Amino acid sequence: MKLADLIGSSLMLGLRGCTINQDETRADVDTLKAIGCRGVILFDQDIAGNHPRNVLNPDQLKKFIEDLRNELRDDLIVAIDQEGGQVSRLNQERGFLPSVSAAELATWEQIDIDQYAQQHARQLSSLGIDLNLAPCVDLEIEPASPIIATRERSFGTDAERVTDLASQLIQMHLDEGVRSCIKHFPGHGSSLLDSHMDMCDITDTHHDDEMKVFRNLIERFGSSMAIMPGHLMHRRVDSRLPASLSPAQLTTGLREGLGFEGVIISDSLDMRAIRDHFGEGDSAVLALLAGCDIVLDGINTPGYREPEAPIRLVNAISKAIGNGTLPDGERRLSESKARLDRFFSSAGS
Repeated sequence: MKLADLIGSSLMLGLRGCTINQDETRADVDTLKAIGCRGVILFDQDIAGNHPRNVLNPDQLKKFIEDLRNELRDDLIVAIDQEGGQVSRLNQERGFLPSVSAAELATWEQIDIDQYAQQHARQLSSLGIDLNLAPCVDLEIEPASPIIATRERSFGTDAERVTDLASQLIQMHLDEGVRSCIKHFPGHGSSLLDSHMDMCDITDTHHDDEMKVFRNLIERFGSSMAIMPGHLMHRRVDSRLPASLSPAQLTTGLREGLGFEGVIISDSLDMRAIRDHFGEGDSAVLALLAGCDIVLDGINTPGYREPEAPIRLVNAISKAIGNGTLPDGERRLSESKARLDRFFSSAGS
C-alpha cells in the first residue's frame, strides 16, 4: 500500500455541513477524499459558527452517512460521541431516542440498562454509525470536576461497579455490530480542569482505581474495543507529554503494561490542551509516535483556525516519516491499519 494511503488510514476528521450538496460540505468531502481519510467524526453543533452541524434528524443523518460512504470509501469509519445525557450528539429534540446520563443510568436495574443500551446501539447501527466514542469509564474521584462529575459522565466511584456497567454497554454495542471506544486513559475523573480548555495535570490527584477499570475492561474485551487516551499530564509517568502524546503512557503503559493490543484513538487534537501547547502538525506526529492508531481532529473548535487543516496534518506526518522524526513510520502505519481492519471486520461477531 502507498504511504499516502497509509497516512489517510490513520486520520479521523470532522467536516462541516449536514448534506453532501452544501458548498462547505462539498469542499470538505473533496479534501477528505483527496487524502484518503479513513474516518469521520460527527457533531450536532458547529462551535465556531454556532449553528447545527452534521445532525438534523434521523432521516437526514442516515442519508448523509450513506452519501459520505459513497463519496469517500466503503470502509469509512463513522464515529460519534453518544454517551447520553449532556454528551449526546443525537438528541430527543431532533427525533432521536431520549438518553440519560451515566450517573442516572448507574441507578437503574440491570435488565433496564440492557434494554436501554440495546435500543441505543441499534439506533446507531441503523443510522450507519459504526463507532461510538463511549462509554466514559472515568471514576468520579473529584466531585467538582468540570468535565466529568459535574456533567454526570461517570458511573460512580467504585471501579468494579463502573467496570460492570461499562461492560453492559460495550457488549450491547457489539451485539448490534457497533464498536465502542472507552475513555479517557489513564483516567480523567480526578482532574480539576477541562482539557477542552487547558492541559490537565493529574499528577497529584490520579488514583490507582482509575487504572483498575481499564485493566478490567481489557481483560474482558481485549481488542474488541478501542481506547481513547486523554490530554492528561501525569508527570511521574511522563514529565513532558500528556497521555495522548506519550510513548511512556501508551506504548509502555497501555500496550506493554496492560497488554492492550487493540486500537488506540487520540482525543481530539483541536482541544486547547493540545492546540495551545503543541503545534497542529507536531501533535499529530507525536500521537502516532506515542502509539495511537488513529489521529482524531474534530476541526470544530472555538476561535480562529486557518483552513486546510487536513492537508497540513498529512504533510506533517509525511515529512516526519521522510526525515526520520517518525522512525519506521510506514511500518507503524501498516500495523495500525491492520489493527483497524481487524477491529471493524469482526464487528458483530
